[in-house]
Amino acid sequence: MSTVSTILHIYGHDADAVEHALTTIFAAEDRVNVLRLEGTFSAVLERVTDPDLDAAYRYLICRPHDVSRWTPVLELGNRTEGLDVELSRQLDGAPVFTVFDYGETVSGYTLARGGTQVDRYISDPTWLEDEGESGGEKKPTPDLETLRGHPERFADLLPPDTAPEDFVRVVLAPGWWEDYGASTGEDLPAEERAEEDELVDERDRMRCIALALELWSPAEYPLTEDLDDLADRTVGPGIILAFN
Repeated sequence: MSTVSTILHIYGHDADAVEHALTTIFAAEDRVNVLRLEGTFSAVLERVTDPDLDAAYRYLICRPHDVSRWTPVLELGNRTEGLDVELSRQLDGAPVFTVFDYGETVSGYTLARGGTQVDRYISDPTWLEDEGESGGEKKPTPDLETLRGHPERFADLLPPDTAPEDFVRVVLAPGWWEDYGASTGEDLPAEERAEEDELVDERDRMRCIALALELWSPAEYPLTEDLDDLADRTVGPGIILAFN
């Protein structure tokens, strides 16, 4: 079973332009391009996920859906902090919207635009305070306002029938943020909250964030599924880049 936990989406640039930008970014870091291959989705997925491939950084660039202006990039190797910002800089300030999850614990997104990060959302900010991610040292308390998500900052990227406040209410708020709102007096009516006590499926939230922005198509977002089960006709050909 192959799944991906970080997917970048670049607006208004095709796969070839994204490939050139990625190659330029890693060349500037003196990273060696150990593999470049183009082919059907199943073929390149098998190659880029090969455990014998000697590459720390692995990317699968998908061709955009016919009705979309977003080019998806699956990050299948080490996580690269700030890659969205660098891609935006390389591509004339283009919006780069990244969705991610960390197992069943937390999900979220970042938006880079104009070569800088303009918005960020994490479904449970207390995850950032957990021990063990930084040598056992306690992480500083996060600035909640910077992590709650502000879709009004990219309202122009939302479909015409999706209001930023509805995006918050339906997709971003359920779970930790809803409980936090209740503790600060921004509560939903009690009868509504009573039906929403179940844990949120963070993988499903990741998919819903992508669906809300139509990052693949208005009706579906297949990239959060088991990648091995995706037919070539669903995703189409892709390009893999691997660096060390």
